[in-house]
This record gives sequence, structure tokens and C-alpha cells, in this order.
Amino acid sequence: MRRFATSHVPAVGEFVSLELEVSHHLLRVTGIAPGEQVELFDGTGVTAVAELCDVQEGCARLRVVAYREPEKGRTRLHLMVAQLRANSLDTVLRMSTELGVTDVTVIQSERCVARGDKRDRWVRIVRSAAAQSGRTEWPTIHPPCALEQVLSLPKDVVGVVCDPCATEVLERTIGSTRLLIGPEGGWTDQELAEASNAGWLMRGLGKGVLRADTAAVAAIARCLA
Repeated sequence: MRRFATSHVPAVGEFVSLELEVSHHLLRVTGIAPGEQVELFDGTGVTAVAELCDVQEGCARLRVVAYREPEKGRTRLHLMVAQLRANSLDTVLRMSTELGVTDVTVIQSERCVARGDKRDRWVRIVRSAAAQSGRTEWPTIHPPCALEQVLSLPKDVVGVVCDPCATEVLERTIGSTRLLIGPEGGWTDQELAEASNAGWLMRGLGKGVLRADTAAVAAIARCLA
């Protein structure tokens, strides 16, 4: 069954109109016809089966016919990735959504080449990836911020910095974890020292030095294995 994102899933029997972009995909790309059923999800875990009724001003209008059972709780993994070039960051956002990351914060570090708050674009990417991968929720995209703003760890949260020079290798994490991935040029010595002093663990990903986007995907897979 085709899946589409919506900002709100109403009660059974009620109607919902999808956004123009989502409606275009439903009507023109996938060719859903009136009377066909699709799956709707709102990014918070709420999922329902809905039937396409009609189109109003280009927006698909559907009626909710049944709710689906919510997913079991996931391990909370907060990806904190230094802002990469657009194509690389897009890949990280898409794959991290597919793998099960629950939160994403884009970090500004000393060696970041890319800059700027592109949250509208980032949210579109994770919503699309969630629909494609079967997730009923997508990662929360937090406001981008400087590295020093995220180094203080809440109680019961493990912080892990990926560092190719680390002597210990990253393994599966348990509980709530924050995962820091550096920029294309890597972390500076001062940034690593500040993170270590704040209680973050330094972990590697095996032999070799990976590209930043590859390292992010590999690290997420290890944390959630």
C-alpha cells in the first residue's frame, strides 16, 4: 500500500486534505484514483488507512477508514552531524531516516564548508525517506547550532564522537545516544579535547579514514545493529 505524509491524521470517518506537493505525488506520480486506499502517517507514529475521495484546488482529499497499530518504541539515537555539502548531507539525512535515527541536529564546526539553515529542505528529505522506508515517524530536525552548544550531555545520555584516530571501535549503543559526526575536514584537536572534557566517548569505525557521509551511515548502522 502506498504511503503518504500528512501534518495531521484525523479520526476514523473524517476527511483530510494533503499538501499540494504530496497531492501531486499521489495523483500524478503514483496515479492513485478515487476509491483507492493509501496509508497516511504524521511523523509521530500515528498511521491510518485512508480512501481518496476527490480533489479540491489541486489537493487530494481523503477519508480515514481505519487506524493501524503503532510501532514499538525505537532506541533513541540523536545524530549530530557537522554541516556537509548539500548532496552529502542529503544522503546522510535520507539514510539516517531509513536506518532509524530519531533526532537530527546539524552542527557548525570550525572546518565546515557549508553554512546556512536549510530546515525546510531537510524536513522534506526525511519525510520522503520515512514514507519510502515504511517508518511511521520521521526524525525531529532540530535548529542548527554551534558545536559548543551541544557538548553538555543530559543525564543518562551517552555521547559518542566519531574519530578515525580513536583507539576503541564503536559498537552497538544501548539507551539514549548522541552521535557526533565531523565535517569533510574532520574535527580540530581543540574540538576533540572540548568534547572529551565534556564526557563524550571517542570511537573509531575500524581501519581507514571514511568520507564524512560514509562515516555517518556506518556509525548509525553500528549503533542500531
